[in-house]
Amino acid sequence: MTKRKPTFESLLLLVCLLTLTGCDGSKRERNKAIAEAKKAKAELAKVKAILEQTQSERDELREYIDKISEERESGLASVMQTQEKLQYQITEERDAAIAKAKDAQAIVERLREQLKEKVVEIRELEQWNEELQAAIQNLQDQIDQANQKMDEELYEEPNEQSEPNVIDVNGF
Repeated sequence: MTKRKPTFESLLLLVCLLTLTGCDGSKRERNKAIAEAKKAKAELAKVKAILEQTQSERDELREYIDKISEERESGLASVMQTQEKLQYQITEERDAAIAKAKDAQAIVERLREQLKEKVVEIRELEQWNEELQAAIQNLQDQIDQANQKMDEELYEEPNEQSEPNVIDVNGF
């Protein structure tokens, strides 16, 4: 439903009343028309006051909306700027982390190669150690055999055919 505008009805009524007042009518009708015209004028004044108040409120709301819009745009611009800064920082930190990871990977690879070389060296040293231990054991066995042979010769009973080992100290 549409609301009827009191201003239009009031003006229409006023025009009708003014038209009728020019005609020959009864005094009562004329007074009635004048009263209705005054009533219409009062209602028109109320409507004008309401209209002015509504327009004033509308203007205040527009100003408020403009202010809010400016603040929103300013806040949005600030958020966008902050987002760009954060994105830049994140990108920088990510790139730095990737570079560190690549450096660490290179170090790991270098250490793996060094470890492989050291393992080979250790195996070679172990092999050499085993060979030396075998040689030492072989020499120890030879020394033990020589000592045993010397002990046997020293403790052997002298043979009748052989003379005891006498050393002449004087040299004659």
